[in-house]
Amino acid sequence: MTSSSPSSSPPTSSSPGDASEDPAAAPGAPSTEEPRDATRGGVNPPALPADPPEGGHGKAPFSIDLCGEICPFTFVRTKLALEALPIGAVLRVIVDHEPATRNIPRSAAEWGQEVLEVTGPGGLGGAAPGTWAIDLRKRVR
Repeated sequence: MTSSSPSSSPPTSSSPGDASEDPAAAPGAPSTEEPRDATRGGVNPPALPADPPEGGHGKAPFSIDLCGEICPFTFVRTKLALEALPIGAVLRVIVDHEPATRNIPRSAAEWGQEVLEVTGPGGLGGAAPGTWAIDLRKRVR
């Protein structure tokens, strides 16, 4: 007769739907991770509705946060966000890379878009400390 000794490891289950199972490990299961930017192998979310700026040019209904991005990716992402918006829409671009405060407005103007305002760091336009807000109006496709 054999005797069984108590095991020091907890019991495991391999049945589908087990609450202790990692859902990301299951084939076809949705990931619970936040989207990542393309410089780290993921994607940033699309432009989102934003709070209206304090400036006198009206609402900025869409916003894209590019903090952590550097040039030229800041303008590439800005251009893609603007392309997805209708003519006349205002896009607020939030950056923490100081050269982008010059490069994005210059490139957007060369491309035919209207530069409404650049505020920051921590300016009246709603930019947080260490960030700048660039407000653009889409004028061309």
